[in-house]
Amino acid sequence: MPQRFDIPFRPSRTASTDGAATRVAPVYLIPLLAAAIEVGIPGESLFRGLGLTAADLDVPGFKVTHHEAHSVVRRALRLLHAPNLGLTLGMHTRITERGAMALGLMAATTLGEAMALPLQFPGSAGYLMAVHTERSKHLHLMFAEPMPGTDDIAPFLVDIMFAGSVRIRRQLTQTHFAPMRVELVRPRPTNAEDYEQHFACTVQFGRSRNLLATHAADLAYPLPLANAMAYRLARQLLERDMERVISPSALGMAIERSIQRALPLIATPAELAISLNLSERSLRRKLAQEGLGFRGLLDEARKARALELMAGARRSISDIATQTGFSDVRAFSRAFRRWTGEAPSALQAAVRSAKDSAND
Repeated sequence: MPQRFDIPFRPSRTASTDGAATRVAPVYLIPLLAAAIEVGIPGESLFRGLGLTAADLDVPGFKVTHHEAHSVVRRALRLLHAPNLGLTLGMHTRITERGAMALGLMAATTLGEAMALPLQFPGSAGYLMAVHTERSKHLHLMFAEPMPGTDDIAPFLVDIMFAGSVRIRRQLTQTHFAPMRVELVRPRPTNAEDYEQHFACTVQFGRSRNLLATHAADLAYPLPLANAMAYRLARQLLERDMERVISPSALGMAIERSIQRALPLIATPAELAISLNLSERSLRRKLAQEGLGFRGLLDEARKARALELMAGARRSISDIATQTGFSDVRAFSRAFRRWTGEAPSALQAAVRSAKDSAND
C-alpha cells in the first residue's frame, strides 16, 4: 500500500487569490481552442457573448478575466466530451508557447528559481486556481484549490496544471524529472494508469487536497540554459504584468483591448470612441474621471507588444518596431530604452542565446 502523508494544509501569504477583475494570460485556453478546432468545433463558439474572439488569443500580451477563462473552459469541456482532456493537454505542454514566462523559466539559474516564477506571477502563468507552496527540509509541496464556484471544472484545471508543470520541469532540466507523489481530489478514473505513467510516481485519488510533492533537493538542480540577461528581461515583463494584473474599469479594459487589437496601426481616440459607441469628447471625459489617459494606455500596449515579441519567436528589431507601430527603428529604440533601460539589441542577443541553447 502506498505510504500516506498527512501534511497540514496551510495556505501561504503568497497564495494566489481570486477576484472578478483579476486578469490572466490565456495559457490554458490556447490548447483548449486547438483541441476544439481539431475535432471540427468552431473556435468562436467558445467565446460568443464574452467580448472575446478566438483571434484574441494570438495577440501578444492579451489577458482574460477569471470569469471569461472559466466560461471558456466550461464551454469547451461541454462540447468536447473528454473527461481526461486536462491530463492529455498537460502531457503535451510546450514551454516555448508561454512568452515571457517561458523565457524566464528557461533562463533561470536553478529549477527552484524557475518553479518560483509562476507563483510570483500567477497572472502571467495563467493560473485559474488558487495555488500556493510549502517547503520543509526534505519536501517542496505545491497545492491547488479551486476558486469559488469552479468545482465543476476543477478536475480539468488541476490535471492540466500538474501534468504541464511536470512536463515543463522535464524540458527545463532535460531529464525525466519525476515528482515524489501526486494527490488528487478527483475520484479514481478508469485510466488511472495513464496518470502514473506520465507522472512516473504514485498518484492517489479521492484525497482531501490536490498536491504535487517534489524532493526539496531537486530545487537546487542547475538549469543548462541559465542566462542572466534573458532572465532579467523576462522578469521585467512579468513585473509589468503584475502591476497591471488588476483590470481597470470595463471601459479601460475595452480601450486597452481595442488598442492591442489594432496594433501595428495606432487607433486614434476618435476611432476608439466610435468602436465603443461614444463621442470622442465623452471618451476623453470618462478616461479623465478614471485617471486614465489615451497616451498612457497606448504606451503600455506598445511596450507589452514589444517585450512579448522580443521574448517570443525570433524577429528582427526592425520587424518588432513595425509591429508596435513605430515609424522607424530609432524611434522604437528610444522608446525601448525608456521602458526597460536597455538597448533592444542587447536584450535581443540575450534572448537568442537562451533560445538557441534550448534548441541544441
